[in-house]
Amino acid sequence: MSAQKESIEWVAVADIMLGTNARTIRPSKERINEYARSIAMYGILVPLIADKKGEAYHLQAGYTRLAALAQLREDKALTALANLNGVDLERVPVRIYKGDDKGRLMLPIIENNFHDVMNEVDVATQVKHLLDAGEDVKNLEDFFGKVKFTLLLSVLALPPEVQELIKADRIKASTAVKFAKEFPEPAKLLKALNKATDKVEQLYKSGKRKNKRITEGVLKGKQTPMKVVNDVAAHLKTNKLKGSDLLLNFLHGLQSGMDAQSLLEALAVGTPIAVPPVKKRGRKKKDKITA
Repeated sequence: MSAQKESIEWVAVADIMLGTNARTIRPSKERINEYARSIAMYGILVPLIADKKGEAYHLQAGYTRLAALAQLREDKALTALANLNGVDLERVPVRIYKGDDKGRLMLPIIENNFHDVMNEVDVATQVKHLLDAGEDVKNLEDFFGKVKFTLLLSVLALPPEVQELIKADRIKASTAVKFAKEFPEPAKLLKALNKATDKVEQLYKSGKRKNKRITEGVLKGKQTPMKVVNDVAAHLKTNKLKGSDLLLNFLHGLQSGMDAQSLLEALAVGTPIAVPPVKKRGRKKKDKITA
């Protein structure tokens, strides 16, 4: 947006009309509360963006800031803090947009896409609006990068049910597009995704999975080598098969990270290999440095 086509005005909140928000992801209560506390302390540092039509201001960007301001005004403690800091709760800084329709369609992408608050389906839909408005493909390729732009076009071709999974963060757009190439028929693609969704739900409820996102491994039934080792070892502990002691020792050695020579020597002499301790996942806490 050119500086020659914009100006900033302090506008009464009551004069701002909500335009069409290109985002389907709504900000969480926690995010709005964080914004509200920030506004109470420092005010709105980044102006909202709006079209001015007559006496009304049609909001183009700044929905979360406006929601946070409304939340702030309902909170007596935050209102008192804002008043103490001299924050104006009745008027907000608004950048008046005077560009063309294509520039207006780019605003939500510029505002939200690179802050990870727009999913690929929303961005792809906005890109379609831009193309329909006559935006040059080369300009969009330069803006997003050719790989990302191609991905967005592919997202538009996905069945609506798959797009909803992306919007709900149940599957990455790149994974959905890749799998759609293997299952070009929508019915088969949806069947595979529904099966994977059920599997992920079961794993999540059992505590074996920490999130509900469908991955390529789940879709294709892939397992890492160590996952196979762990599953077989767990089965042998409860279901003794012929020769299971030797095999269990071998699996315990793999789980422990033993090299081939050490493992073979232990198996040759029949030395029992203990079950390795379960490693806790997550980052190690750094030691606090005392002054």
